Amino acid sequence: MENFGEKSPQELAHSLKEVERSLFNLRMQKCSARLDKPHMISLLKKQIARIQTFLRQKTCKTCNK
Repeated sequence: MENFGEKSPQELAHSLKEVERSLFNLRMQKCSARLDKPHMISLLKKQIARIQTFLRQKTCKTCNK
């Protein structure tokens, strides 16, 4: 598991795009009935929420300074 607290906002944004792309691919596999690991969808959604939380915390800290 990655440590998102140590990443910069730019790195977090890049990680967010990668995870969202992976989630999109899994959803496409689900539609075509080729999804091998359905539990990965919920795991990626949780990871997106974590990244968004850290990204929001970092942007709020920089705005308040």
